[in-house]
Amino acid sequence: MVQEVNDAVFASLESLVKDKYQTYRLNSVEGKKTSKHDIGEARSIFKGRGMDFDEVREYQPGDDVRLVDWHLTAKIGKVFTKVFQEERERQVWFLIDLRSGMKFGTKQAFKSVIAAHIMAMLGWFFIQKKDKVGGLILSDSQIQVFHPSKLRKKIMFFFNSVSENTKKEQHFDKIDEEISLAQATLKLRRSCRNGNIVFVISDFSDLNEETLKCLASLARTNEVTFINVYDVLEGRCPSPNLYAISDGKSNSLLDTRSKDIHDAYIYHFQKRLLQLENFVTKYHIRYIPVCSDMNYYDVVAKKLISQEKKGR
Repeated sequence: MVQEVNDAVFASLESLVKDKYQTYRLNSVEGKKTSKHDIGEARSIFKGRGMDFDEVREYQPGDDVRLVDWHLTAKIGKVFTKVFQEERERQVWFLIDLRSGMKFGTKQAFKSVIAAHIMAMLGWFFIQKKDKVGGLILSDSQIQVFHPSKLRKKIMFFFNSVSENTKKEQHFDKIDEEISLAQATLKLRRSCRNGNIVFVISDFSDLNEETLKCLASLARTNEVTFINVYDVLEGRCPSPNLYAISDGKSNSLLDTRSKDIHDAYIYHFQKRLLQLENFVTKYHIRYIPVCSDMNYYDVVAKKLISQEKKGR
């Protein structure tokens, strides 16, 4: 996926609107059968609003003949009908990390831009299903909350705010302390009622026990998906050389010619990756790692397909 320079460093509202044309990748997942027990039933990858299969019982006068389970009827010799219950309306929440650390990239686009486009594709998918969409935007200086809504005006305001936050430049001298992912997850837990669909899109760079505790609480009562966006350079140490580096406040040198530094560089990334993988396994959370050199639209859709086949 080749992008213009501007498209690689910030996500325009226009480009996020165009992401609605990427939802076909997810719609194709909708038709996948997810269990050998769901014969003839096409279940969604998300337990969104609609009609949820409840049980099969003997046909009663007045039942809709279109709901007759002909397979079971032929097998047993009695007429059986499928019973459905209408699911209550559910909200879709995004927690999207757009802090300075996400505004970095050596391949294709900044992590913040990739995160924004993934959010937009998923957001449009749920908008088309007439679900309520909203979320939290985590920046260096604040956490913005946009309560899920069906109103296009409010949804577009959320999308526009995501776009604007990808464009913001960081003025490090004005920030005393960056807002942590832990603070954002706590706010999300307090804002989001139970039984919803939640996406956390971040590089999880400041993952700690406080963050994991809050995310575990969120996952117990909601359908949670982690999308870990990272740059190819983060998972692969630069070739042996002496590099000038900066965090925006101070400058330093990174000597990758040193084996100790090379090993520590790799270990730091792998440790965070393993911590995330162990956590999502324990709490049955969908987990999608996305590297900056991948076709991120395809990665998200294909990962959802593969995890649904496993019964996640």
